[in-house]
Amino acid sequence: MTAAARDGLEAEEVRRAMALPSGLLEKRGARVSIAMVRRVWSALTDHRAAGPLLGLRAARQLPLGSFDILDYLTVASTTGAEAFAHLTRYLPLLADAGRVWTESDGQSFRFRHDAPGGVPSLSELLLGLIVARSRALFGPAYAPRRIHFAHAPLAAASTYEDVLGVPVHFGGRFDEIVFDRGIAEAPIASQDPRLMSILVVQAEEALSRLGARERITQDTEFVSAFRHALALALDAGDPGLARIGERFGMSARTLQRRLAAAHVSHRELLQELRLERARQALGAAQPKVVSHELGYSSPSAFHRAFKRWTGLTPGAVAEGAASPPAGRGGTSMCDTGAHRHGPPSNHTPSRAGTPCQNDESQPAPRERMARDDETLMASRRGA
Repeated sequence: MTAAARDGLEAEEVRRAMALPSGLLEKRGARVSIAMVRRVWSALTDHRAAGPLLGLRAARQLPLGSFDILDYLTVASTTGAEAFAHLTRYLPLLADAGRVWTESDGQSFRFRHDAPGGVPSLSELLLGLIVARSRALFGPAYAPRRIHFAHAPLAAASTYEDVLGVPVHFGGRFDEIVFDRGIAEAPIASQDPRLMSILVVQAEEALSRLGARERITQDTEFVSAFRHALALALDAGDPGLARIGERFGMSARTLQRRLAAAHVSHRELLQELRLERARQALGAAQPKVVSHELGYSSPSAFHRAFKRWTGLTPGAVAEGAASPPAGRGGTSMCDTGAHRHGPPSNHTPSRAGTPCQNDESQPAPRERMARDDETLMASRRGA
């Protein structure tokens, strides 16, 4: 927004066009998703007053310090190689900008960026910023030799070269800036090793927090996808891990590890799915029919399993005399759901107020789930 305003765009008009959440732009160091970044830049570049090469022009308008810790780490680095190492490691703190890395040989040092399906103006902004930063830190002696953009040109190649001051090429597998090899060892006049060490600690902590949030999101998305695959597998008559693994291209053991990382298990999710389907089906069919549809060997096997899960009989639910417990499936009178993180108490109050005992007459939750799994799988094999 700052660069857009300096470039002559009306800030409030652009803000409305971007439809950003309230207060986001005022939040220092705020990180935004790649979807939002792309939407913002698409809105900016489509703006009638934007003109061509907005990303490159914005890069020239953003001084050192505009990107908080990332810029400060660059300025405090001792050499070019160290500055680029900080950039490639900590760029995710700023935004999901795709993959970035460096390569070097005997003659050149290359910064590369790969963002399939990305917005061209974003690639131009990133490479434009690096060109501007490198000139500010190293002077003309280490200016880029050439630049490659993966996308097609948005204006005449000569216009790019006028802005960047180096030969520009288009097309290829990734974006790239080519420097002389000497930039890796070039000293940075503003280097401050002590400040850099402090900033690295802060950046690592921020990266760790970011990784934890992303893992939670990934786990949630994986469990959602697994639930869908489990439902399809149950419909097909084989909800085992091996069959589901075929859909994910994973072994059963790998699936178990991924589920464990999300604090759930195949058995828990399968039991939850069965209970939910039983709860829905009993509203329109008799227990005997539901038992058959869910693949149980007999109505009595389904009756026992359902009562263990809910503390109610299928007949009572089918007749409308009672309702299965609401909320997450897989719970019974003596199972409050705490088995996800540890065994339940030996004296968990039942729905009727009577303590339940985890003795031989009352199997532990995971033993009940294993028995239910074996009942269903045995019936499937015998079908």
